[in-house]
Amino acid sequence: MTHRPAPLPLDEARRIQALDHLQILDSLPEQAFDDIVELASVVCGTPIALVSLVDDQRQWFKACTGLSVRETHRDQAFCAYAILEPDQLLIVEDAALDERFASNPLVVGEPFIRFYAGAPIVTQQGQALGTVCVIDTVPRTLDARQIGALTALARQTSALLQLRELSAEKDEQARSLSRKVISALADDQHEHARLRQNQRVSAIGQLTSGIAHDFNNLLQAISASLQFVERKADKPQDVRRWASVGLQAVNKGASLIAQLLAFTREDPSALTLLDVSAQVRSLEELFNRVLSPDINLQFDLDTTPARILCDATQLEAAVLNMLVNARDAMQGTGNIRVSTRLLKLGGHELLADGLYVELTVEDDGPGIPPDVARQVFEPFFTTKKEGQGTGLGLSQVYAFAAQAGGTATIHCGMTSGTTVTLLLKVRDSAVEERAHTAPLDSTPQAASAVNVLLVDDDDRLREVMARLLADAGYDVEAVSSGFEAIEAIRHRPPAIVVSDCAMRDFSGVALARVLRDIRPGLPILLLTGHADLDAVRATCEHAAVVLHKPVTLEHLIAGIESLLSPVSA
Repeated sequence: MTHRPAPLPLDEARRIQALDHLQILDSLPEQAFDDIVELASVVCGTPIALVSLVDDQRQWFKACTGLSVRETHRDQAFCAYAILEPDQLLIVEDAALDERFASNPLVVGEPFIRFYAGAPIVTQQGQALGTVCVIDTVPRTLDARQIGALTALARQTSALLQLRELSAEKDEQARSLSRKVISALADDQHEHARLRQNQRVSAIGQLTSGIAHDFNNLLQAISASLQFVERKADKPQDVRRWASVGLQAVNKGASLIAQLLAFTREDPSALTLLDVSAQVRSLEELFNRVLSPDINLQFDLDTTPARILCDATQLEAAVLNMLVNARDAMQGTGNIRVSTRLLKLGGHELLADGLYVELTVEDDGPGIPPDVARQVFEPFFTTKKEGQGTGLGLSQVYAFAAQAGGTATIHCGMTSGTTVTLLLKVRDSAVEERAHTAPLDSTPQAASAVNVLLVDDDDRLREVMARLLADAGYDVEAVSSGFEAIEAIRHRPPAIVVSDCAMRDFSGVALARVLRDIRPGLPILLLTGHADLDAVRATCEHAAVVLHKPVTLEHLIAGIESLLSPVSA
């Protein structure tokens, strides 16, 4: 007999969201939970007791007595059956005689489970996150007193989880208040002025971050509408000209959001694939203007296409920081050489094997003593006079290199010359390349009659995007939530799902996780208007494709077709 895992609960997406929100998975042991399993083991007279939490792939034990492992695969979990009925305690008196568990690897092999009883741990909203369970290696049952005690321990565990969440929120509020008080108690008016300025800049950053999603959604609606007009114009010459002007305005609006976020530095960077040499080459004029006329700036840039995953603003800032440091070290006169080349590393002490771009800034200044060179990447370290430098320039360069999957080093002569070298990891993503580099002046070509399920909770945006995709040749079904999407898929499976990320109650990321379980292999393309693209990607599956709004029809089709017909990297 082949073992069959438990089906998914009807509220699986909400259940997983509730579990993720607690941020308890893989946390360190806590005495309060350890006490729960000790009590359960003693009261029920079993050698094994667990506080088991069931996520989308495994059951993980927050507390455990009698077992040496901390988790098992969800497919083998008795608790995966227990959470199907949040209001009932699941008792399996003899697993060997129960067709659900008789061939379970945990029954026929270690730890040779024969008896199981699990009381669901249920949130105030009714989601069963896992169980307090007891296990034995011989058949048996529980009496009414033991059943009542196990159920009470499950309620107590739910209360502990809620208390733990409230305690974490309180601690964060206390830390935030402490930071503000320390800043506010600065000794002089200059520091008070800096505090007020920081608060103003922070407020601008928060405002920008807050409106970024809605503003980008608005831009997407405008962009899609203008593209539709452009494709359907009765007077192509006039309407296309004005539609083109409108699309340029959309691009400028999106650029404005990016510049505001970069200025405030309150939001994480938006990562994209960039050719380092091409990016540096495009800024040669800017770099020359920043430096002194007596600085001879030379470029030796490798023409081999090699792209890294980084924020363009931070790449530019890193190069500018290195150039300014070199200029100041030479007191405004001398030679600076900027070079790039492609390296294949193997056996590096810090970096994984693979291809890297080596970006080097070399000057012929007076050099740096070794004891100083060892500290230049440390935050706030500076050799400049007070008020002339923050000591953050090269530490930001180092942080940028690390974020780009690499590192930074400095080599100095005792009396002349300094070379700062960045090693930046080369990335290769064929799907993202096709999605982001489709020719803008080409006519989009969609696969004939491909069924696309479009999911977005913005009614206006959903309507215009559906019409735009339909006009491009797709068979489009549009729904307003992840729950409606699952129902639509059950009745008529699509070839691909195109979903917004930040929908109320049931996000596109959660939808992707659920679809991975109920429809393995169904491709999903995620769209987001959030400024924090890095954080969005971090919550997604490793191979997920996420496009940033506003997105043109050409890029959207490229993303869809890439997922429908994957190319090899």
